[in-house]
Amino acid sequence: MEPTPVPPAGGPALPKLSTTVLLAIAAIGVALLAAVFGFILFVAAIPNIDTRLWWTGFASMIFALGFYLLFAATHDRKMAKPLAGGFFLIGAGSFYGSIFTGGASDVLKLVYMIVLSVLVIIVLGAIFVMARDAEKDAIRKAQR
Repeated sequence: MEPTPVPPAGGPALPKLSTTVLLAIAAIGVALLAAVFGFILFVAAIPNIDTRLWWTGFASMIFALGFYLLFAATHDRKMAKPLAGGFFLIGAGSFYGSIFTGGASDVLKLVYMIVLSVLVIIVLGAIFVMARDAEKDAIRKAQR
């Protein structure tokens, strides 16, 4: 009796179609985000840095809201939640930078800082409550 021949080694492992499509969507998303921020910061005829920072913050907050809604729909803790938090930080930092570099009076800057700080505290409080609820859910699922 002859030994059975060893099957030939397979070629390189090709990614699944769904993985390829997901990577293509991610690449298009990255290109879109880079195009939006590149336009605001370098192409648009915005003369003042404080106005550019304001528009960057505004765009970041819109993207943060979009990624938060994506997280709420998918509960994807690996990508959507960190992206929502990252864009929120970029947006808040841009708004603070816009306040500091703007030409408003000191009293008006203080008012802007207080309003922005209250909004940031509200968002951080909501994040804390969501994290606490997620932790309770994880504990409840582990006990089952």
